[in-house]
Amino acid sequence: MSTLALVLWLLAVLFYGVGDLVTTIVGTRTDGLEEGQPLTRAIFGEQPSALRFGLFKVGILLVFYGGSLLLPDDRFRALVPAAILGVGIGVVVHNVRTILAVR
Repeated sequence: MSTLALVLWLLAVLFYGVGDLVTTIVGTRTDGLEEGQPLTRAIFGEQPSALRFGLFKVGILLVFYGGSLLLPDDRFRALVPAAILGVGIGVVVHNVRTILAVR
């Protein structure tokens, strides 16, 4: 694994894994807010437990990591965590803004 891919994976785990988990749990425990994603809400309900949601995140990240290993070149493999990182940053920013808007 290239250094770039390793850094991108670490950041993807930080933002998509930990950041989204923490902001989702805080948000769903805030009066007036509920999980906004229909699929996540259907799986976990309006207030997902941190453990179940965390395990779900680990599973998703492992599937994407395994998929990235199937790509033929390190240059392409780095795109997978880069995309997850982009989604993670967007979700964390959205969650924080939503939480702050109701406080």
